[in-house]
Amino acid sequence: MKYIYLLILNIFAIPNFSYANNDIESLCKKFPISTKVREIHSNHDDNIIFKSGVLWKIITPNKKTNYLFGTIHSQDYSVSKFSPEVRLTLVKSKKLILEIIPNNDANVIYKNKMYYKNGEQLNNLIEKPLFQKLTEQIKYYDLSEGELNNLKYMKPWAAFNLIGRPKPVRAPTLESNLLKLAQERMLEIDSLETMDEIISSLDELSIHDQLNILKDTICNRKYIIEETKTLIGLYIKRNALEIVKFSKKKHANESIYNQFMEKMLHDRNKKMIKKISNEFEEGDVFVAVGILHLIAKRGILEKLQNLGYAIETIY
Repeated sequence: MKYIYLLILNIFAIPNFSYANNDIESLCKKFPISTKVREIHSNHDDNIIFKSGVLWKIITPNKKTNYLFGTIHSQDYSVSKFSPEVRLTLVKSKKLILEIIPNNDANVIYKNKMYYKNGEQLNNLIEKPLFQKLTEQIKYYDLSEGELNNLKYMKPWAAFNLIGRPKPVRAPTLESNLLKLAQERMLEIDSLETMDEIISSLDELSIHDQLNILKDTICNRKYIIEETKTLIGLYIKRNALEIVKFSKKKHANESIYNQFMEKMLHDRNKKMIKKISNEFEEGDVFVAVGILHLIAKRGILEKLQNLGYAIETIY
């Protein structure tokens, strides 16, 4: 479950389709798909503390009441509209804290930092057949002419973030709808992170790991998109246990996947928990953050429980 945001496209004419396809098949053999779950202890399910739910009441040791809501980064209509339980809990709160505020400023920062500025070119970093395949896949994304022309300068993490998600639709995300309601209710609004901080985490991934993930995504994009639908179904059912299991599927390179998760999930959780625990001391705070940040082993819910917070599943 590698998650985050948007952008790219360019269609190149491939002069020899047979040659390119044969090369692709050979290159992609290094990235086999596995539907198996990694071998884990038989009592793994018992080690997952929060097996269901997406909304939790959090009571601090000082008896202040707050809420944590697990989101999913998707424009799918089935998840972008939140439930009455979530709505009621939010409107009763004084403050909304999102993982990141989804506004134009964040979007501009993201677009500006997704490209190399030092002359480095993506088409020189990956094999020609893979870059050609990438340009074919990009056609599903609605990009401007300037963005299309800059494809060769795109950083690997920006490329796999883009093609690793379904074709975007003109619909608000779940986070955007939460923000809109909070603004209508004149709630205080803040974020756990800035776009600069998220991009710094991505830039800190080694170029070797970024390229490995990008190649895996190019080779297995169709499967990844199908798996996204599975994940959305689990989220709708509020099946936290199966979402965690979903994240445990085998990968072509377990070491790279584990490093990615350490950087993009667990390291960020350490920073998030500091802000969340401080904010929760005020009470009536509603925090919305990606569901896996909450329910994973070593996740935010587990960390709060270990700090003496009382946790109750609301929805």
